[in-house]
Amino acid sequence: MSARDVDVLVVGGGPAGSVAALEARRADGGLDVLMVERDRAVGVPVRCAEGVGDAGLREFANPDGAPWVARKITRVIFLAPDDTAVKVAERDVGWILDRTRFDAMLAAEAGAAGAHVWVGTEATRMTRCTDGRWHVTLRGGALRDDETVRARVVIGADGVETMVGRWAGLDTRVPARDMESCAQYVIQGIDFDPDAIYLQFGDAVAPGGYAWLFPRGTDAANVGLGIVALKSDGRNAREYLDAWIARRYPGGTRTGYTVGGVIVHTTARRISTDGVMLVGDAAHMINPLSGGGIVNAMKAGRLAGRAAAAAIRDGDTSADRLARFHRDWMALLGDDHLKYYRIKQALEDLDDAFFNSLARTVNGIPEPKRTLGRIFAHALVRHPQLIPVAARFFI
Repeated sequence: MSARDVDVLVVGGGPAGSVAALEARRADGGLDVLMVERDRAVGVPVRCAEGVGDAGLREFANPDGAPWVARKITRVIFLAPDDTAVKVAERDVGWILDRTRFDAMLAAEAGAAGAHVWVGTEATRMTRCTDGRWHVTLRGGALRDDETVRARVVIGADGVETMVGRWAGLDTRVPARDMESCAQYVIQGIDFDPDAIYLQFGDAVAPGGYAWLFPRGTDAANVGLGIVALKSDGRNAREYLDAWIARRYPGGTRTGYTVGGVIVHTTARRISTDGVMLVGDAAHMINPLSGGGIVNAMKAGRLAGRAAAAAIRDGDTSADRLARFHRDWMALLGDDHLKYYRIKQALEDLDDAFFNSLARTVNGIPEPKRTLGRIFAHALVRHPQLIPVAARFFI
């Protein structure tokens, strides 16, 4: 078995991993950075609805006219459980990405900055050795035999079922109540507003989660939903999705399908240890209210890449030193996610009748003034038990 020394090993080639590799090289162009991706190509298969907010995306890339953009979104349409539609005031909401192209673009940027990118290469084992490095066994890709990489810092960007976290002794378990099962189709030939995303809540639609339609253009959309299995009637996510599509979008042609899991919990209690940091889904860095994680992952990757470079420069990759990364993440977004999680818990106590009534009340607001803030204010008036939650976190 051959061996190779690197400064930073990034496991996982999604947005978090690519940005981490890029930022480590930008912070110190002399670092030997290697990023490995288990799948044969970065960005496939696509396992998300591909939506991102405008401001967060622009921190990393300019979407205007970019080939990795599928659609610009300017409106949000909420659907109450009884199908009452609430159109939110128009503004620059965000973008639907073509993740296959977007992820490949980020990986190419990391490569252009000097990071090595190996696809079809899987980390199969990781141990801490007396030389102070992590020894990681790699398999596949262009390797003829298993190869051991000796890394000063390992950044785990390997998703919901992170093995890097487990190998490093970090607890990445998720309570069943905070894990959503998701299913999604790409559907053509249905009627929708191509400039809007649609979100529908309801116990009969998606218990514990919500259903969505995200346009990929004028003639195709990502149509999916997520459920909490503990709250379902025994059906799985795909069965709920099939029922929702049959009712709302019959006659469409399904040209793609994917399933996956989304963590709707708070950041893991420990996301770093000696020579290891976790980023993105591996560290539970998902917005617990929306389930969105692409921009969060890139922001975490940026922090981790810079933290790795600084720790290596100072000759200290200990758990105490890398704990700064955890503190920086919590200050950036992790503390906000704690707030969103409390709101999510409060909303779980509200029934479909409340949301139906709220939708009809909000529709009394003139559409140009129908902002998310006004909708939330009406929710507080109609359901006072939400006021302590809002007061605690927003005042």
